[in-house]
Amino acid sequence: MQLDRYLGLYLSETQDRLRALNRSLLELETGGGDAALDEAFRAAHTLKGMAAAMGFQAVAEVAHALEDRLDEIRAGRLAVSRAVIDELLARADRLERENEVAIAGGPEGGAAAGSGAAPGAAPAAGVAPDIGRERVPEGTALIVRVALDEGSPLKAARAMIVCRNAGGVATVLGTLPAEFGDDFDGHLTLYVGAGADREALAGAIRAAGEVAAVRFEDPGATRRGGVARGTGGRTGWQRVRIDQRHLIDLADGIGDLAILCGRLEAVAATIASEPLDDVVDRIRRRVRELEQSILAARMVPVGEVFDRFPRVVRDAARGLGKEVDFVMEGREIELDREILEELADPLIHLLRNAIDHGLERPAEREAAGKAPAGRLVLRAARERSSILIEVSDDGRGVARGKVLGRARELGLVGEGEGLDDDALLRLLSQPGLSTAERVTDLSGRGVGLDVVVNRIRALGGAIALHTEEGRGTTFSLRLPTTLALMQALRIRVGGEDYAIPLTHIAEAVVLESEVVEVVDGREQLRLRGDALPLVRLGEVLGAEGAMESAAVVAEVADRRAALAVDELVGREQIVVKPFDAAVGALPIFSGATILADGRPALVLDPISVL
Repeated sequence: MQLDRYLGLYLSETQDRLRALNRSLLELETGGGDAALDEAFRAAHTLKGMAAAMGFQAVAEVAHALEDRLDEIRAGRLAVSRAVIDELLARADRLERENEVAIAGGPEGGAAAGSGAAPGAAPAAGVAPDIGRERVPEGTALIVRVALDEGSPLKAARAMIVCRNAGGVATVLGTLPAEFGDDFDGHLTLYVGAGADREALAGAIRAAGEVAAVRFEDPGATRRGGVARGTGGRTGWQRVRIDQRHLIDLADGIGDLAILCGRLEAVAATIASEPLDDVVDRIRRRVRELEQSILAARMVPVGEVFDRFPRVVRDAARGLGKEVDFVMEGREIELDREILEELADPLIHLLRNAIDHGLERPAEREAAGKAPAGRLVLRAARERSSILIEVSDDGRGVARGKVLGRARELGLVGEGEGLDDDALLRLLSQPGLSTAERVTDLSGRGVGLDVVVNRIRALGGAIALHTEEGRGTTFSLRLPTTLALMQALRIRVGGEDYAIPLTHIAEAVVLESEVVEVVDGREQLRLRGDALPLVRLGEVLGAEGAMESAAVVAEVADRRAALAVDELVGREQIVVKPFDAAVGALPIFSGATILADGRPALVLDPISVL
């Protein structure tokens, strides 16, 4: 077993610990006290242990130096100050850089590499392949039961160090289990030959670190071939880390099963057979259960990404000489990991933009009757079948007049036109449009917001802006909970089938029973007293012979519009596939899918249509 098998797990674990380290250091700066200090110390100590287990000595040394500095604070020899926190954060940054270099290079020359047994030990040929039963190798004079700490990360790598250390002071004939895979639970048995010094052996094993217990047994007390390996009383489910690619593959496979199941139902409907109907029904139920399971496996709390942002906000505020009170709400809200990872960069841009353009400096805020520290809120909440994420500040707001003037200079707006929030967002997301008086490390080049808008739309979401001069700005991002399987409304226009994600659908109505009127040359649908713009999809798609009989009311942020369609086919669960549109194609499709009857269909993006 080679240590490079654990690089993926090591990377995932260290990312979690580095985020915890940064978070606790920021809490320490803002008065987190002993709790924050203890968390930072634990994170540094764990990082040191994991790096040592992987043979990354440079990383372990940096972590050890950081741990020593934190220990000075615990001992009262060093007072917490802004300068000390700056130093500690710089050390954390160096630790992260060293870790990246170490991971890129792989485990260092043979440290702790090799088989699961100690170096020079005889092969564990006498150990039964079935690790649930124990067979003691011939020549065993001593059995050593070792239990690693419950919270120890990288248990498999730690077990290898235990075996290596034990092999340095005794003859290890074999181990149980023979290899330490990803499912290793931290309990191992060493079979030791004659002449071992128990005290020296125990000391060598404990020197590996993260060892909770060492127990010696006489082989005569063990029934050969008939003793079940204990689990130390551990019961219940355990969390495991899975490569995101595997979850994506599983979701795609289950989506294909759902499609095949739909086709099977259609075939079964043509055959009068109760046994066949029963089988099809059972398959459908099982596929639905699998769909729910894979969706649950892909969901993670947004806090996993949100926790990166306090450091981003602090550094940006320090660089601009501003004070920021940063608040995060709804960290427990769950979202598809694939969507969440894609959100990281857009959210960083919006946060930095709020600090640079939105929030004023302390003196300016006090002159305006505000608190010296600006308030910046990152909030997540669940809304119907979607997730709402908001970035809001109580700063100066967007100067509409300034944006309008710049837009007229660039020929983007004609004379006499005003700006509501929707039009303002469209202008601000135009590449090259910037009202910044100077270029900084954060903004001023006229790029960024257009990328944010495009990224959100590519994820099947919508973005809205609300701003008041002198009072602040809020960006609202509405996103589907998952990209794996999506509920959609199947419609038909001009004889072709299309799918519209239910995330953006408020309702569907029969067109003939509603009032359609023309105002200022534009059609409107009068629905319960509200006038909604009417978009005829047949005209947009260039469909011949379109006979609109129904309308889908699409809702994007505060905007609503009615999309006229020929037919409402029904609700359907779909798997959205990437879609590379042909040159010159309408930019209103977000993907493609295979319908339950096996036919392909394009997925309409209501945002682009509106």
